[in-house]
Amino acid sequence: MKILHTSDLHLKSDSEERWKALEVIVDKAKENAVDILVICGDLFDTKEDASKSYEKLRAIFSGTSFKTLILPGNHDATFYEEGFYLGENVIIISENKNTFDFDNVRIVGIPFKKEYADAEGTFEVLNRANKLSIFGKTNILLFHGELTDPRYKPDDFGEKGRYMPVEKTLLDTLNFDYILAGHFHTNFNVVKTQKGFFIYPGSPVSITKKETGKRKINILEIGNEPKALEINTMYYEEIIVQIDPFSEITPIEQVEKQIEDLKLSNNCTYECRPIFKLTGYFNGYKYSLTENALYEKIQTIMKEFNKNAIIEFELKDIGRIIESDIFKKIKDKILKRNLDDDAKDRLIKLFLEAMM
Repeated sequence: MKILHTSDLHLKSDSEERWKALEVIVDKAKENAVDILVICGDLFDTKEDASKSYEKLRAIFSGTSFKTLILPGNHDATFYEEGFYLGENVIIISENKNTFDFDNVRIVGIPFKKEYADAEGTFEVLNRANKLSIFGKTNILLFHGELTDPRYKPDDFGEKGRYMPVEKTLLDTLNFDYILAGHFHTNFNVVKTQKGFFIYPGSPVSITKKETGKRKINILEIGNEPKALEINTMYYEEIIVQIDPFSEITPIEQVEKQIEDLKLSNNCTYECRPIFKLTGYFNGYKYSLTENALYEKIQTIMKEFNKNAIIEFELKDIGRIIESDIFKKIKDKILKRNLDDDAKDRLIKLFLEAMM
């Protein structure tokens, strides 16, 4: 038996990239001949978005041979209470319909509800779900919440604040071979439990600039370890461009060189939305460049490379310091010392920081 597991698409009526990501996921489910597609929460961004555009799901899911199980998340839980029809093979998990048997596999789903959002409520609902597992079968839990572990930061999740928090020590007591989870956006992540695996697939399309790198989904073949599958959907990529004020080439040329290197490496494909983080210092006095003029020139270069490029400009013009008499004198003294080039460079930069 084969399952495709994803979560946190946060579909919106006006976000074409997210709808395209859903189509890519359905195509991957077909290509990999999965039996079940599982969406572990936050398929829609809000109830209002779901109400405006849910009919599109029928067309996307039409003609699929696999079942699609949708787990309500904290963003879209109240939408499913209306009982809308989403497609022939689409099953909405609810409190009244939360167990599913497929041959020798039992799936138990925990739909998000506000009354279970705190640690005490989560403990209660997980223990209740555990009683629905069947010894002798492969048991799978569908869960949308926060694994409280030092490796995860609050910003890694879809929303700040605790949503169904659970500790790994509790997971280790459960009779589930696989826990397919949602709510964690940043990346594909697997945690080994006492009995099996806890899997966060990460959002399959970048929802915010925090979700960087190519996106992934979880292809799970029962009896095997989870497997990350890279997909071609929109993603952000942070690219740090460090400008050296002592370089022999201009700040513009330094940026152009970084762009050329990026083109050669092919690390930012068509679906990529690059975030260029420009850090360091430049000598505006030497090149007759203000910070604003440099930003405008860099913006033109970046947009030619990728029209969706985002620029985070943290450069600072320190031309007046570099061209001052005192800096030149100290720099000259350092260069005359019997030191290797790296040591000289560190001393010059240390003195520059002191002057700044």
